[in-house]
Amino acid sequence: MIKKLTLIALMAVAVLFAPNVHSASQKLLPTPELREKKTCTPIGKGAAMSAAARRVNGKVLSASLNMRARPPVYRVKILTDSGRVRHVYVNACNGRLA
Repeated sequence: MIKKLTLIALMAVAVLFAPNVHSASQKLLPTPELREKKTCTPIGKGAAMSAAARRVNGKVLSASLNMRARPPVYRVKILTDSGRVRHVYVNACNGRLA
């Protein structure tokens, strides 16, 4: 019985003083150089509108850039040939439809 209590006490002490793996990994933030590599120079609004027009038949009405999204995207509004308004999202880094 005393051996079990001693073992439990040792395990409890080990758990209390063991390094917290989760907090250590959360403290590692990317350096400014790494954050810089993740950002991109957005394509132009005209290029985004052209990419969307090639994919959807209709008339492009407008486009707006959302830099807060990751990756940044253009939201292109298109009036389709059937008369519906459709929103198409274009990746601002590479020009592909999202």
